[in-house]
Amino acid sequence: MKRILVALVAMISPIAMGQAHAEPLSSALAKAYRNNPTLNASRAGVRASAYDIDIARSAMQPKIAWRSGIGYDTNAASNRGTFGIVLDQTLFDGLQTTNNVEVNKVRLRAAEENTRNTEQNILFEATEAYMDVVLARRIAALRKQDLDFLKELTRSETARHTAGERTRTNIAQAEARRAAAQAELSLAHAEVKRAQATYRQIIGDEPGKLIGGKVPLKMLPANLDRALAIAAKQHPALLAKRHLAEGAMFDVAVSEGKLLPRVNGAIGIGRGHDDAGVINAMRFDGSGTERKVGIEIKVPVYHGGKAAAEVRRSKESLGNAHFTVDVQHAEVQAKAASAWAQYQGALATASASRAAVKAATMAKDGMMEEQAIGQRTLLDVLQAQADVVKAQVKLANAERDTVVGGYRILSAIGRLGARDLGIVAKRTDAEGR
Repeated sequence: MKRILVALVAMISPIAMGQAHAEPLSSALAKAYRNNPTLNASRAGVRASAYDIDIARSAMQPKIAWRSGIGYDTNAASNRGTFGIVLDQTLFDGLQTTNNVEVNKVRLRAAEENTRNTEQNILFEATEAYMDVVLARRIAALRKQDLDFLKELTRSETARHTAGERTRTNIAQAEARRAAAQAELSLAHAEVKRAQATYRQIIGDEPGKLIGGKVPLKMLPANLDRALAIAAKQHPALLAKRHLAEGAMFDVAVSEGKLLPRVNGAIGIGRGHDDAGVINAMRFDGSGTERKVGIEIKVPVYHGGKAAAEVRRSKESLGNAHFTVDVQHAEVQAKAASAWAQYQGALATASASRAAVKAATMAKDGMMEEQAIGQRTLLDVLQAQADVVKAQVKLANAERDTVVGGYRILSAIGRLGARDLGIVAKRTDAEGR
């Protein structure tokens, strides 16, 4: 009995000392924020979308072009050439450019919110990956403790059998349970490797010494109603849909602008020459210089129904965008309610599991003492040990689910961003646009 207790203490002490140098969950989340390729790709998309605003604005900016050409005049039987500079300026385009700029502005804001949503999803996946590694290693340690206990128990039974105090049946029972524990330990090691592979994929680094995370109690809402209200107000997926709906309104205005008049202005200056070698551009009296100034007005009369169809299509797209907002709102609310329920369930399970571990441990200790004086069989002790390990594994899972459940609520209500968690990094949105 004393040897078994000493062995358990020797195994637990290195684990406790190693936690002093473990990497906290916050550090792993910061790595995921910087290294995750999916998140970096989303940031690049936001930066690309920012230039759509400049492209839209350019439609009302002046265009300057150098024009030159050469041709053969059949009437004069000579070659003629021209060169010059022309400036074109759109003066009015039915407010299409103005509305296009607004469309791209709200689309940029939608892209930023989508990136925030991706950011929250990645950080939650990183939390799961981190806690899965902690859980897998913890279960592997429990399986190792169980195996060591059974090895010591088998050795003790073998020694007693040699002394004539135990039968061969006791040894067979202990060896059978030890073999099962060895198989469970192998499966636990395989699960550790799987969890570590997922950790590397999401966080982008090797999992070193990790310590279990804590529930972010200060960041959690007070109750379910508060959680639903926060989700409806600030969840990035919902905000992105609202921005897209706003952009659809400007799309309607762009389509309607195609039915309005368009006014263009142009200024040009140029010179010409012929094959007789007289370069008119070199005449100082200016007679070879041609200047042009003009304004062109185009009034749409008939487009074959295309413009009117585009207006109707944009209005239907606007209606679709509003319905999409409603769908996203319902989805966000459902996820927030589900996350809250899962968290409450994990809390209750963890509390019950702690009581179960305490009771199972007391029962096993009592049975070992009773078995020593012949009031219990070895099979009773083995079953009690199995109950302890089962309760410990269930508690490990419940504590993991509690931590993950807290972060799941933050993700569901839109509070799992880098700024919310205090992760310092360079902004990736388009400031000043």
